[in-house]
Amino acid sequence: MIYLRSSLFNVVWMVWSLLMATTVPVNLLFHRGDDGRYVRKVSRVWSRGTTWLLETICGLHYRVEGREHLPDGPAFLACKHQSAFETFVMSAVVPDLCIIYKRELDSVPLFGWFLRQSRMVSVERGGGASALRDMLERAKAEARKGRCVLIFPEGTRVAVGERGVAHAGLIALVRNLKLPVVPVTLNSGLYWPRKSLLRYPGEVTIRFMPAIQDVERFGRKDMEALVETISAESDRLCGIDRSGDA
Repeated sequence: MIYLRSSLFNVVWMVWSLLMATTVPVNLLFHRGDDGRYVRKVSRVWSRGTTWLLETICGLHYRVEGREHLPDGPAFLACKHQSAFETFVMSAVVPDLCIIYKRELDSVPLFGWFLRQSRMVSVERGGGASALRDMLERAKAEARKGRCVLIFPEGTRVAVGERGVAHAGLIALVRNLKLPVVPVTLNSGLYWPRKSLLRYPGEVTIRFMPAIQDVERFGRKDMEALVETISAESDRLCGIDRSGDA
């Protein structure tokens, strides 16, 4: 049944995504000068539709805890990355989100176009100082509009129970923008494993944790501590007991 439901979801989700792609001409004709606001609204509709399909077809729900930790203004949301799930659901949870993503995604048909037109911020890995400056300037411009900035401190998806390497390039981003950092943890990998086409029934918990306010001297140790914070809390959500670890 898992295989059948997952296969049905994948087919219907592709149709839903193609339906959303029909909004591209509307944007090109009527909304090219709106700074990406129309495309972001469409993307949010797509995200909410995708979560509805997951609930209806796969029995996969989600709940959000700790919304009170979200500041009124812009902030970094430093999210654990276990699955493709959080790459779209966070746009449904947090209005007008700006996502920092790897530039390779720009080459994905349609998806890359929506990322660019939504005024998300790409980062070129190994691009050197000039690429870092470009990312900083564009992220700063979007934050000034009041948008929260979603970052993945580990840089890529990691399996349940694993820790990724702290992404050094994001340290300069935090120190430069001087926004509070809200750790975000979850257990999405239990139900939507990375590198898998299966979607398991259950309930993903997305937990916002108390914000880190003092970021003036944010450095490598702080980023490593952030990774450990979201990873340890994710372990708890996944039911992993590390009390016996050395």
